[in-house]
Amino acid sequence: MKKNIAKNIALTLGAALVLGGCGGSSDNGTQADPLELESDGKTLVFYSASTNGHYAFDVDSESTTNLNGATDSDGNDLTNFNMSAADEGKPFIWIDNKGDTNASNDEDKLVMFKQSYSFADDGNASWEDFYYLGHFHSHTENDQTSYYLAAHDNDEFNVTSGGKYNAMVRLNQYLAQQYTLEQNLSNAIPADANGLCGFHTFVSEEDETFYYAMGKNGTMYIYDEEITTPALDSVAVTDSCSPNAFGMSSTEDGVLYFSADTQKVYSIDSHEDGIYHVHSSWDLSQLIGSGKSAEMMVGLEPLVK
Repeated sequence: MKKNIAKNIALTLGAALVLGGCGGSSDNGTQADPLELESDGKTLVFYSASTNGHYAFDVDSESTTNLNGATDSDGNDLTNFNMSAADEGKPFIWIDNKGDTNASNDEDKLVMFKQSYSFADDGNASWEDFYYLGHFHSHTENDQTSYYLAAHDNDEFNVTSGGKYNAMVRLNQYLAQQYTLEQNLSNAIPADANGLCGFHTFVSEEDETFYYAMGKNGTMYIYDEEITTPALDSVAVTDSCSPNAFGMSSTEDGVLYFSADTQKVYSIDSHEDGIYHVHSSWDLSQLIGSGKSAEMMVGLEPLVK
């Protein structure tokens, strides 16, 4: 069962799609060992536009898969994640609601948009605006079901009817909703944030919705569903934040934030006192191995576990 009903990494939807647990050993933001990211069932995908490197980190098993030309342990082909050296993408998590009112049926899907695409400037996305759409597929053998992350090429969505056409309609409805939400958070965030870098939606097991809005000043502002000002709380995470150079993903009680500037993942949450803080941090090398770098991060999980 999903611990967080809805999760969204929204790299700002404007000009460039300008689109918690307490894991660790310390409350002062020091590195945590062992890795306790408190994101049961989640896979974190790290992407570098400069190298087109893709690395998937499974939080439960603490294992890393290089998605470029890889196969998983069952031999399932993951090569659709490949991109040419000239491609520049930006990962976006689409929470796909296929039409019912039960949010637990909404499926996490990873859309690798082209960096040149902007919903604000270009409007509805077409199949030509992204490289691939990835999500978890199931594999059953000897009555045992496993799930693996695989991708569909963008040209599969070059259709005028059918299921993939309907998927594009739903995707654009979601993009429009996220753009409206971005505008509301941009209006709410304080002036000293220097503008909205990006945001993340967190829904607790109690169906409470919170928005984590990251300012370009590197401070995260927490809002409730009404997005009333001032923010409920704020916490300084890094010195700055740039679009297409960060990532966010839900934990049990908060959010993971990745900074391309520091190459670290931070766990931000609150305890009984309700004060948000950086609880722990991890060097990226602890998750995907030494000698590798990333610029963006998203998190997703299978619909059924």
